[in-house]
Amino acid sequence: MPVAGRERMAVQTRGLSESVADRRDADEQLLATLDPAEGAGAVARAIDAAERSLVVILSACGDGEAARLVPRLGQAVTRGVEVRLLAGMALLEHRFFMELLDTYAPDVHVRLVRESLHEAVLADGTVGVAWSRTGPSIGGLAVVRAPDVLRNLRALFQVSWANSPTLADYRRLSDHVRSDTARQILLALSSGRTDEAAARGLSISVRTYRRYVAEIIRELGANSRFQAGARAVELGLLPSVPGGS
Repeated sequence: MPVAGRERMAVQTRGLSESVADRRDADEQLLATLDPAEGAGAVARAIDAAERSLVVILSACGDGEAARLVPRLGQAVTRGVEVRLLAGMALLEHRFFMELLDTYAPDVHVRLVRESLHEAVLADGTVGVAWSRTGPSIGGLAVVRAPDVLRNLRALFQVSWANSPTLADYRRLSDHVRSDTARQILLALSSGRTDEAAARGLSISVRTYRRYVAEIIRELGANSRFQAGARAVELGLLPSVPGGS
């Protein structure tokens, strides 16, 4: 092969090698795995970098790391960022976290979801930090910049968000509807028990039982007993499977 040809081939081969290396480096930048110890810093940086929109998904809200996010979410709102928090129903059991929301991030939009989701923070649709949780342990943590992955994460969020009740909806419920008696009535409605059997189980008259049912249906904004049961599941007043834990 002439010298000129060999030089031309060498240049092309070198260019191809550099192109592959650049693509590999780009892929690594689009999806970078992290040690869990690095997670808190990566999440904080993503929140602080948001300029327009911020999506936060938290399945567990009882640990210190989750609590430390709340003031940052409030600061994002003051910068003009739209912040939406999709939290597991377990949020309702963590009074400290709820108090932090009220104090430091009252304008964050919060909805409650029953399913256990991968936790994530998505900033402006351009960068995200996602992680999985097994009990209290965090794993599979990654910084995501790949557009396709971010689109999928956002699509999953949108579906869950659209079908989840707001925290404000839950808080508007009276103590009466959240009482154990109301829960027993809702369970009876969901299981199809007759009014007579349900009233006997609660040691009240059928007339009183029916009055309670009417009050619960009205407060839940339902049009029927069946709809009241479905609404109760949405709001976390009942387990998703009647009679479940």
